[in-house]
This record gives sequence, C-alpha cells and structure tokens, in this order.
Amino acid sequence: MNDLERVAGTDRPPPVLRAVAERIRLAPDAEAVTFHGDSVTYREFWTRSELVARRLAGLGAGVGTRVGLHLDRSIDLVVTLVGVMRAGAVAVPLDPAYPVDRLRYMCADAGADLVVGHAGHLERLGGLRPLVTDGPLVYATRRAEDDDAGHRSSRTAEPDGPLPSVSGEDLAYVMYTSGSTGRPKGVLFEHRNLANLIAWQIAASGCAEGDRTLQFSPAAFDVVYQEVLTTLGEGGTVVCCTEDERLDPQFLWELIARERVNRLFVPFAMLRSLALFADDVAPDLHPLREVYSTGEQMQCGDRLRAMFARLPGCRLANQWGTTETHVATCRWLPEDVTAWPSLPSIGTPIHGARIHVCDEDGRPLPPGRTGELWIAGEGVGPGFVNLPDRTARSYVPDPLDPAVRAYRTGDLGRVGEDGEFECLGRRDGQVKLRGFRVELGEIETLLTSMPSVAEAVVAVVGEDLEDQSLRAFVVATSLPFDRAGALAVLRDKVPAHMVPSRIEVVSSFPRTSSGKLDRLAVATSATATGSPAASGPGPAIGPAIGSATGAG
Repeated sequence: MNDLERVAGTDRPPPVLRAVAERIRLAPDAEAVTFHGDSVTYREFWTRSELVARRLAGLGAGVGTRVGLHLDRSIDLVVTLVGVMRAGAVAVPLDPAYPVDRLRYMCADAGADLVVGHAGHLERLGGLRPLVTDGPLVYATRRAEDDDAGHRSSRTAEPDGPLPSVSGEDLAYVMYTSGSTGRPKGVLFEHRNLANLIAWQIAASGCAEGDRTLQFSPAAFDVVYQEVLTTLGEGGTVVCCTEDERLDPQFLWELIARERVNRLFVPFAMLRSLALFADDVAPDLHPLREVYSTGEQMQCGDRLRAMFARLPGCRLANQWGTTETHVATCRWLPEDVTAWPSLPSIGTPIHGARIHVCDEDGRPLPPGRTGELWIAGEGVGPGFVNLPDRTARSYVPDPLDPAVRAYRTGDLGRVGEDGEFECLGRRDGQVKLRGFRVELGEIETLLTSMPSVAEAVVAVVGEDLEDQSLRAFVVATSLPFDRAGALAVLRDKVPAHMVPSRIEVVSSFPRTSSGKLDRLAVATSATATGSPAASGPGPAIGPAIGSATGAG
C-alpha cells in the first residue's frame, strides 16, 4: 500500500493533520516545504514524515510517548514535527540556542526518553545513546535499559500496518516557558486544542493553495505549529530560513521578495524592525498579503503605517494568547492605515474561545472595568508538567460554565461595549520582551542562589519597545562583586533573551509602606536614572555602586 492509498484508506492521521492529508490526495506533486533551493513535494513530505513515525514506533514510541526534537531550522524540522504527531507521540521542542543545562532539565522533566535531532546537537546534549541513524537524523535514548543499541535498532513496525489512532484528547506537544521557581515549566497542549486553532486560522486567512508562508518562529515557540499546519492544510508552501537569517530585517525583506512570501507570523519587535528598513521597499516586489503580529503590545507608529501604505492589499492582524492557550483573540486592522489606533485592541475571541474579565474572586466584570483576563473554551490545555498545585491555581472552572475549563492568564485587561478586548499588561512579575515570555523571578532565583548575592531584582528598562532590555540589581554579600562571573553563570543557565544586559550593585531596595519590595519603584526609577531609588520606610538608598554590561 502506498502513501496515497493510506490517505484514502486505512491511514487515519490525527485530526489536526486531516486537512494536510487531503492535500496529499489532491495535489501530491505541489511544493510543500522549501529551504535554500531544496524542496519537497507533498507526496515526498508525507512519505518522509511517515518514515519518522514508523521509525519512532519501531523504537517503542506510541501515543503519549514524549519525544525531544533537537534540530536546526530545515526541511527535517518540519517533517519531524509532523512525523511525531503521526506516531501519536508528544513533541518536546528543544531549541539549539538554549543552554545545555536547560535542555537536559526539559528532557528529564518532560520524560522525553527518545530524542530526534541532528548529530551535532545530540552530542552537545550528552548522555544520549544513538539507536538509529537515518540520513541527517539521529534517534537516541536517555534510558539506561537501552544500552543494547543494536537490538533496539533492529526493531521496526510492520511496514504496512496502520499508524496509531490519535484522538483529540491525546497530547500533541509540551512547550517550556520561563518559570518563577527558577526552572522552566512545561505546558501541555492537546490535539483538539491545536485542531481548533488551525481550523479557525485556515478559515480566517486570505491565503490559499499555492501561497507561501515564512517559517519564522523558533521550534520551541508554539507559533511554529500555526505556521506549518495552517500552510500545509491550505495547500501552500512553507519557506524555511536559518536562525541567523531570520533575525536580520534587511535579509528578511530580500527573502520575502526572492521567495515570494505571502504571509508572515512575527512578534511585534521584528515587525517594528522590518518597518525601520522598509523605506526602499518596492511594493511590486513584495507579494505579502497577510502579516500576523504576536507576543507584545502592538504600537502603530508612523513607520509601521508607512510600511503598510507601501504594501497595498496586505492585511495586518494583532493576535493575542498565551502558551497555555495559543491564540485566543484576533483583531484585523482596517485597510486605511490612517485609521489605525496607536495602541490597537487585541480584538475578539477566535472560534471556540471565550474571554472573561474577572475580579480577584473570579467574578466576571462588566464592560469598561479592569480585571484579570481568563480564557476558556477549546484552546485551553490540560495543565503544566509535574506542577499539580500550579495547574490547580491557573486552570479553573469557567465562571459562567463550570463544566468548561478556563485559564487564568495573569494579564490585566478590559472589554469595551463593542466587544473588543484590551490587554493592559501583567499583574505579576512576568513580562514580554522582544516576543519572549520571561519570568523575572526565574532570573532572580538564579542570582540569589549565588553566594555573592543577598538580594536581587530584575526589571525591564526602557520606555520604547525597541530599546527595552533586562537590567539586574543586586545587593552583594561582599565587595568587589564579580559581575562577569555572575553573567557567565546566567548564560549557562538561561537562554540569551533572559540574560540581563547589565548587573548593577546597590546598597538596598525601595520598600512599600508595608515593608514589601516596591517593584514598580525599581522599574520606574531604573528606567529614568539607571538605578533604583528609595521609597517608603527603611534606609536611604544611594546610587548604584557599579554596573556591568553583558550579552542578552
């Protein structure tokens, strides 16, 4: 039985992949994925993803098995994402840019005993035993009982046997985000959650068969599934680029023109960077029709308006959600850029989602009142990995329908009389910085675990999104303080976007009238003067004793 017969007959792909499978049947020779001149058709893509699925099955993976993915940006990455889903396994994306200690913790915490990746990355992780090498892909294990690699390598699934049946309630992936305890936390997401989003995105999009989407998102960021599965479900082409290329706005403009990219999903920080380099863009060279901005508050300045004025027919959407729910709302901006508000709303809920603005007791508030944004409906996953107490606090019954699960986002917001929602920022120590979600408490915990640090505060400094950075302030146990050493420790423990740009030593921190740390005063005064000022009772605080600059 060949791959097309499986699609039409016995093979029943997971619900979220059925639109993709239909495209295999309708247009098997259309281009599915391309990367630097290399490409695969839908037929080739489906065959390669099935090989991944069957290889995993032959190594003992099945529905619910956690599989780490440690791959460079490539066609292999897109193929493997889908192959893991077809095997019924649960993907645990491992970003090659993350520190080794963090990646090892993620594998252990998620229970990812099988890892698929490119050889160089797997060697970097250490402690893995290769089981199978299949072209550029290596399948490896973390389990001691798999020492007999030859025996494991010989196990294969029946060549023509059906792949596992995957239901909507089965897990699709585990995404790790910054955690307030000093460790990243894993977010569980089910096939039904993802299927609801992809079905809505395909229906809402103006793109169709043959259109091309840039694969911009890192594999460890949930938008990668939105990019890949929406595009393949429409019959379009996924255009891959390297990590270095995606971070260069000038190159991206060239890539968009050369690859005839029709759609982008980008964090607002990159959208803003693109606008800075858009003055010389010739509209006829850029076939962009849709741009989706995510991750941060959208700000519609003159440069952004000017960029879209030069791209007639291109629509801009502001999407909002959390890793725990993926996209929950969307706002399409009007075609007339002069009508764009400076701070657009986050829009209205997508299909299958409900948004509530709740008070501290979980009671819905009327329009115009500010409270915490709760998300309910089809996009809410089952919880966090190995964190039952945190799951119970954050995943709660919908206040209007206790049979439905809701997620408490920690974001403050309100809804207008027109039904559009505004997001007004975090109610805790979590921030968004250049599209990444950062728990300031995780960085502070790592700093205070150092013998040389008595107390630490990390704040986002800078009023303009483009210039914002992380700044750490510490009360040292002794002087001089080894700033370079502290930064080196952080670089070994957290991704680059979580390493403060500077560490400053202070004598003490501002306090509120109740004696609690005044975080708002720290952030506000640091933005204005470069060091926190005193507030409330307690010893007077002088200027920072010194500072150090670090990458971040």
